[in-house]
Amino acid sequence: GPDFGYVHKEPLFEAVASLDSFGNVEVSPPVSVAGKEYPLGRILIGTSFPASAGRRMTRLVRDFLYAQCVQAPVELYSDWLAVGNVNEFVTFVPTSDKKRFRMLLASPAACYRLFREKQKEGQGEATMFKGKGTALDTKRVTINKVLSNDVLAQQNQYVQRCIDWNRDILKKELGLLEEDIIDLPALFKLDKQGKAVPYFPNTVTMIVLARDLGIPKPFGPVAGGECCLERRIRALLEPLGLCCRFLEDVASYHGSLGEVRCGTSVQRRPFTFQWWHFTP
Repeated sequence: GPDFGYVHKEPLFEAVASLDSFGNVEVSPPVSVAGKEYPLGRILIGTSFPASAGRRMTRLVRDFLYAQCVQAPVELYSDWLAVGNVNEFVTFVPTSDKKRFRMLLASPAACYRLFREKQKEGQGEATMFKGKGTALDTKRVTINKVLSNDVLAQQNQYVQRCIDWNRDILKKELGLLEEDIIDLPALFKLDKQGKAVPYFPNTVTMIVLARDLGIPKPFGPVAGGECCLERRIRALLEPLGLCCRFLEDVASYHGSLGEVRCGTSVQRRPFTFQWWHFTP
């Protein structure tokens, strides 16, 4: 159509991996970092841990993204995930305050804090996965069972360290303060290859439609007639003027290691900013 174009990059000699998926190419909102302006934000891509021989995005695509210059890429560590895409642990939502946005991070630590809080309130037998038992877990899972699972706790301590590594990079490269970051409760488990997959639908892998958020329904412990994960997420995001809509995606996406965002696309309104006239 008019004013529409695309670029096709196809590696000739490199194998394509899941890190070449476009869930592994995100862009931050506009930021100013150490006096340098990024009016169209910065590209975020996932790669392997420094000095390791893990999975990386195809060099052809990486070189193309770096050549763009205007949105100067930031490389994050995502190879700890089974799929390995950055959108599995970070996303951004708009706000109407001076900062204009918040960065959301998946947080096992936040989930364990919430579950311990509910256990102290006497809700330790609150059950997860209600109505989705066979799709998510064949056994009755309660807050008490999660908190007494030492293997799961160790795995999530490892995952939290991986996310904290990225947190430090993002704070530095996007010029963020702790107050600009919101931790959303999340849990992961490691597969046979030692890679992380979501324990319940990963709410960070949401789709952002202006102030309406399409969030994977987590099917967390039901206490007081309401999922405590949904309640906590609402408490974190609704004061920012955001509308949380929890969407069931267990059969459609979660079962194939994806979430709502992996099977949807959004037609965005283009910037009036003419990036090709901008000198980084």
